[in-house]
Amino acid sequence: MNRRLLTIVLAVFAVSAWSQERRKEKADKDYGKYAYISAGEMYEALVEQGFGSAGLYGKLADTYYFNARYEEALKHYEKMFSYGETEIPDEYYYRYGQCLRVSGRKAEADRYIARFYEKTGQSPEDVTALTGAVATLADGSARYRLQDAGINTGYADFSTAYYGDGQVVISSARDTGVLVKRRHKWNVMPFLKLYTADINEDGTLSNPQKIRGGVNSKYHQTTAAVTRDGKTMYFTRNNYRRGNFGKDEDGTNHLKIYRATFDGKKWTGVEDLPINDDAYSTAHPALSADETHLYFVSDRPGSLGDTDIFRVGIEENGSLGTVEHLGEEINTPGKETFPYLDEEGQLYFASGGHSGFGGLDVFTVLEGPFGKSRIVNLGPPVNTERDDFGFVMRKDGTGFLSSNRGEKSGFDNIYSVSGAPISLEATLCGRVIDSVRRTPVAGAEIGIRDKDNEILATVSSDADGRFCVPVWPFEGYNLRTTQTDYLTREQWVTPLGNEEKRELLVELVKDRTEFTTGDDLTEKLGLKPIYFDFDGSSIRKVSEIELGKVIAVLKKYPELRVDVRSHTDSRGSHAYNEALSERRAKSTINYILEKGGISPDRVSGKGYGETRLVNGCADGVTCSEKEHQLNRRSEFIVMKL
Repeated sequence: MNRRLLTIVLAVFAVSAWSQERRKEKADKDYGKYAYISAGEMYEALVEQGFGSAGLYGKLADTYYFNARYEEALKHYEKMFSYGETEIPDEYYYRYGQCLRVSGRKAEADRYIARFYEKTGQSPEDVTALTGAVATLADGSARYRLQDAGINTGYADFSTAYYGDGQVVISSARDTGVLVKRRHKWNVMPFLKLYTADINEDGTLSNPQKIRGGVNSKYHQTTAAVTRDGKTMYFTRNNYRRGNFGKDEDGTNHLKIYRATFDGKKWTGVEDLPINDDAYSTAHPALSADETHLYFVSDRPGSLGDTDIFRVGIEENGSLGTVEHLGEEINTPGKETFPYLDEEGQLYFASGGHSGFGGLDVFTVLEGPFGKSRIVNLGPPVNTERDDFGFVMRKDGTGFLSSNRGEKSGFDNIYSVSGAPISLEATLCGRVIDSVRRTPVAGAEIGIRDKDNEILATVSSDADGRFCVPVWPFEGYNLRTTQTDYLTREQWVTPLGNEEKRELLVELVKDRTEFTTGDDLTEKLGLKPIYFDFDGSSIRKVSEIELGKVIAVLKKYPELRVDVRSHTDSRGSHAYNEALSERRAKSTINYILEKGGISPDRVSGKGYGETRLVNGCADGVTCSEKEHQLNRRSEFIVMKL
């Protein structure tokens, strides 16, 4: 919070207020009786008295804003901004924008919120930094390393699927058959078939062998998923089974997912699945880590784009449940395809709809704080301006990627990948203290909010005032801290770096200012010094708002009586200082009576000159101007409640 504005808040800011010995002048009947005034009451009273400033209207608006009364807050923020934007603190652009948004004035809201991010040097989302953190390690080296898998041909080779510990299933148009060579009429290339390949110690592949049995038909077969026991395979094929080449009403032959069983020697029992339809394609199967769900790609009705990712439950008897769309967080109006889930259930997929480097890029879904996930681009060298897809990786950091990078023919190759697991994490910690006493505030509620002011999480400070919460890196946060009898504190946190742990200090200011007989309102209300004309007793304009606070208290409590005590420093003669302080005391009393309409019997006063110094700066003692200033003061002592 801006220091300039804090001076307006009803805070207990008096010097050494907690340690000074206070003079108490208590009548017996008033002993132990307390009164209080809140910040909101004070600001309303000052506005009613005609005191207007950007800072005052801002603080008044805050009392509504932090209680979700946005309509009331809006009119006061508008008043604040009507004074011009020269000295308005940055945080008010955000609050004003939020109120405008609630009122339906979206264009204005977006403009002010954008100004907030511009003025604070923040970005609502640092996508570039996020991608960089995924693609690189702490030492700046690339997270992933790629090499040719060693079995690529001049035709299409892509889409690896793990087959046990030592093999993969790949899709290839190499057509190693010697008897029949069928070629696709569009590109005069052989139809795709499924092959096994051995995984070498260096991560490359060798010994490609066409899969035996009924899986490979005379048309396209591609993208397989095999259960861990090696007995069940899901794979993609043209809509062709038992000699029938299926088409929709427009004559288009779509893709379908089939299931086959291994009998110990070959794959048999190829079956069409109920998730297929002649009217649309269903392709690219992937199994969940526990093999209870089948993920796949389709352009069926309900898709957001060219193709979306779906999933369906697999029952113990092999039957399939209801198809589920993975939602708008993953699927876009573009193309999402080639899903893969690792041993821990982390989803990877290719997309042309999410922000990337060009063509299809590989993304992953990272689960993290606040019960939310992030879609992150794996960055280079995995992704290029060409199509990059078919990413699979085990938790040991080995895997494979398919890409048409560097290929004039446009056909795909398989790359061996090695790298470190992705880690995106950060921790936001802090300590909540009383702004005056500097003591811990236990049980304070800290709300973590995002750039749209949506609450993400709430934590409480412990007995030492401390709190810690895991957060996403590369995002900024708005911390709103509340505690009974304190003003709500709002702090903006700039985006954290990956694996950063940041410590904050949250200082809470008292809202409910209590006072009783014998207390000095100057101390209790945190009044700034009352300034007079040089060598005179006329109150300066800058001090009128401070006296307005005293008037507000007197109006709230009609029985309250105060004694105004004016003091000078030791410079000048005793007689002069006593006379000057007496004139200033009377001037202060007259202002309160006339401006506030207060009865004369409720305000008394006297000038004490230099007879009640608060330090050792007496005659003949050399002191600084700051030390002399402590003696030049006005006190407003509560005589009766």
